[in-house]
Amino acid sequence: MKYSSEFLDKINAESYVSPKVMRKDTPGKGVGLFAKEKIFKNEIVSISGGVVLDTREWKELISTFDYAYNIADNLVIAPLNPEDPSDDWRMNHCCEPNCGVRGQTMFVAIRDIEPDEELTFDYAMTETDPEYKIELNCSRSTCRKKFTGEDWKKPEIQKKYKGYFSTYIEDKIQG
Repeated sequence: MKYSSEFLDKINAESYVSPKVMRKDTPGKGVGLFAKEKIFKNEIVSISGGVVLDTREWKELISTFDYAYNIADNLVIAPLNPEDPSDDWRMNHCCEPNCGVRGQTMFVAIRDIEPDEELTFDYAMTETDPEYKIELNCSRSTCRKKFTGEDWKKPEIQKKYKGYFSTYIEDKIQG
């Protein structure tokens, strides 16, 4: 099957973002996602689409790890345009997130989210690359201050996000 050019012209993103979500600038963070109206626990917030690359290929193509996450050993999913990714790729980190992962690429609310609240997830829910390290400043009293691609291994993180890690990480936790 081949998609018609008419159909392809109507596509404006490689993924899905709930109509209850809007993109807007966030002071000190760039762009983020915010609730336009109340989002209920376990409601779908976004589903990431893009291109699947082997990790080595991704590292050769892109000088930064932003906007990609692990979906299997040596595989990442990344936006089609990492310089200007679609809105689903704009969710920021927080050590006290209101969103988590179901499956590999679907993000859901882990609690009710109020209008104007920023949508966030903890990068530990999707990231396993031990070379990935960033400084954190999520302005929460529980902020870890540093993130690494090995945070998912911490027992307190595993307990906190049980049921909201990507399937890839849940499988790693189960051994």
